[in-house]
Amino acid sequence: MFETIIRNPLFRGLKIEETEELFEKGLYQIKKFKTKDIVALQGEPCNNLMIILDGTVQGQMVDSSGRLIVIEEISAPFAIATAFIFAEKNELPVSVVALKDCEILFVRREVFTDMLQKNKTVLLNYLTVISNRSKFLSDKIHFLTFRTIKSKIADFLLKRSIEAGSQTIILEETQQELADIFGVARPSLARTFKEMEDEGLIAIERKKMTLLDVSRLKKVAM
Repeated sequence: MFETIIRNPLFRGLKIEETEELFEKGLYQIKKFKTKDIVALQGEPCNNLMIILDGTVQGQMVDSSGRLIVIEEISAPFAIATAFIFAEKNELPVSVVALKDCEILFVRREVFTDMLQKNKTVLLNYLTVISNRSKFLSDKIHFLTFRTIKSKIADFLLKRSIEAGSQTIILEETQQELADIFGVARPSLARTFKEMEDEGLIAIERKKMTLLDVSRLKKVAM
């Protein structure tokens, strides 16, 4: 367990022995979740530090119209909703669902507060983490709100292409899952993919997508 914890950004720079001292016996709980289990519901109080020891979860938000929007996926060894633990209104902004079988460490807020007071490294790491989260959420709002569907798709495909090291990528997500990521209706997504294909920006062969004109896609993504 502690080999995973020290890879979490909150505990970066600590040795295993130092981490073991912070996690006193009985002051934490490990829970297991099966694929598609709900780990936490949108609107619930966030009273625990939740560190993923194994597996992957997805943050999902339902807007006022009932539309599902995927905010992000988080895998071990990262933590869930760290920025909301000490908020005045510390309600979870998303529902957290297990994408794979998961093992998650729960540490009560009071215990985590004690860790921050005891260890300056953990405190500074926490400040860095929540600052980075603020930047991520700001970028996500911009992505979902101020961009066209086409620019969202272009940005997404360019990032996937960089990760794959190729202009041809395989999309594992279903069209509905992609629509949830972009925060749009599935028919709108399908129309935009067809439009981009007609414009010669991409070529689609089932789940395989080839970026035909990277320079134009970069302009669309801006």
